[in-house]
Amino acid sequence: MKKILFVVDEQKMGGVSILLKDMIKVIDKKENSITVLTLHNNGDSLEDLGSDAKLIYGTKFFEVIDLPLKEVLQSHSISKILKKVYLVFLMKTGLISSKIKKERKKIFERDDFDIEIAFKDGFTALFTIYGPSKKKLHWLHYEYKKCNANGNYYHLFNKILPKYDNIIAVSEGVMNDFNSIYHLEDKTLVIENLVPEDKIITKSRETVSLSLPTNCINIISVGRLHIQKGYDRLIIAMANLSKKDQAKINIDIYGDGPEKEHLSNLINENKIKNITLKGRVDNPYKYLKKYDLFIMPSLYEPFGLVIVEALTLHVPVLACENSATGKLINHELNGYITPNSVEGITAGLKYIANNPDKIKEYKKNLKNYHYDNTEIIKKINNILK
Repeated sequence: MKKILFVVDEQKMGGVSILLKDMIKVIDKKENSITVLTLHNNGDSLEDLGSDAKLIYGTKFFEVIDLPLKEVLQSHSISKILKKVYLVFLMKTGLISSKIKKERKKIFERDDFDIEIAFKDGFTALFTIYGPSKKKLHWLHYEYKKCNANGNYYHLFNKILPKYDNIIAVSEGVMNDFNSIYHLEDKTLVIENLVPEDKIITKSRETVSLSLPTNCINIISVGRLHIQKGYDRLIIAMANLSKKDQAKINIDIYGDGPEKEHLSNLINENKIKNITLKGRVDNPYKYLKKYDLFIMPSLYEPFGLVIVEALTLHVPVLACENSATGKLINHELNGYITPNSVEGITAGLKYIANNPDKIKEYKKNLKNYHYDNTEIIKKINNILK
């Protein structure tokens, strides 16, 4: 039996955690034993793996790897600040390799994995490459031209990335962006994200108490309240609409994150009554299917898992143009794609507000929507052989 190790930096709720859990489900357990290492015990979205995989955690050294320097400084924690400064020193000098090898000995009783997978961009690629496993894979989730997780340590990553057996991108856009910087075309391939339709549909059937206004278009968004998701732009776009058009729309945002206070203040400052931050929910699908439209105002989105989830529940999507949207949304057939800007979001909202019948048309076109996982599952199992 092969021993497989997946490495992530933290386990906050998000697309990477969801994809990892779904991927573990389809891996053949008769042939593979799976361990998931969360370097920093931050979040709880991977704690329900059950018998599918063993979950373990990194040492205290890794507790700042997923935290931006700005966030660490704002914490006013001397311990965290010193750890972050030490980490930056090790990364800049290249001494991080010996430190990782030392910390690995504390984590594993036997460091004898057959396959090791760095399942998050950035530091996990370093952790994995300095392990003794025979086969090493790296999964990419970022659009590297817009967000390069390795940017501050280019020479270090440029040295270690060619050592991977394969580097897997979740979309062609992600792969092309990555190769425009690192030029590893001979090692890269695309395996799109799994989207388990049965799970989404089953969870959407759970009972939910939800009262929505009946005299307007009800729009939902689900995501981490992070600057990448562009919720500040959505709020400003709503503020840009006329009062008449604003009244035609109600927007509920489900999720939590570091931007929560800023977004709440922005809503209040612009005196917008019909945008509500609803907070995090464990099962967003039962809410999602109740709405007329899903909106995704992200600055960048490498795959757009939530787009497929919405379309699966026959909820049309209004989204900004990026790597994900053009592949997943048929413009003016099952959704609407806007330019990636505040002005674009404003124009999209105005269009929908004044053409509500379009939503009915989009929903009708989603009647037979299906996301096929067959080839994706084959690719995953083949890359693990």
